[in-house]
Amino acid sequence: MKISDILSKIDEKNRYYIFIGILVFIFLADYLVLMRPQFTALTKISPEIKILSRDIQKAKEEIQQMSSYKDEIRRLEDKIRGSSLKMRSKDEVPLILERISQLANQNGVEIDQIMPFSQDQEILLQDNKRTYYALPILVEARSGYHSFGRFLNQLERDNIAVDEAAFTITASDDTRYHKVKLNLEAMVFEEE
Repeated sequence: MKISDILSKIDEKNRYYIFIGILVFIFLADYLVLMRPQFTALTKISPEIKILSRDIQKAKEEIQQMSSYKDEIRRLEDKIRGSSLKMRSKDEVPLILERISQLANQNGVEIDQIMPFSQDQEILLQDNKRTYYALPILVEARSGYHSFGRFLNQLERDNIAVDEAAFTITASDDTRYHKVKLNLEAMVFEEE
């Protein structure tokens, strides 16, 4: 039996209902079989699209800031070059001590004792070419407040890499001078 024979037996009004039913069935089958997996995939991709669009926006902003980043890199490279000029080798520790003594004399600070503690040095950084150390240095001296302040200021600005770790100032019998104990850390390196 053919489909046309079946349709000829059905009255005209019911044919339209059957035709509409077939169309609805095809639409539902299309939605459930073909379209639904695509919609599901799109809903899963939607958060990823938002994240990617945010990343693209951030990348555009960073590209616009690229020149300021390059300027900052140049500034930091200059700073590193400047600090590596200040950094001395372990063999130059006597020169560091001599420079500290010279700065003290220039500022009216009388050094009683200056002593490095090589056994207490701390490794700061180690690479395949060099090892960098923080070498503690104890300075015992006599000075006035203002002279000591000028000494510290000049020590900080000088071309040796020395940080003031701590200091104490105590009164002495002479009212012009105070006893000063200054703990310094000299940054030195050793070639491998």
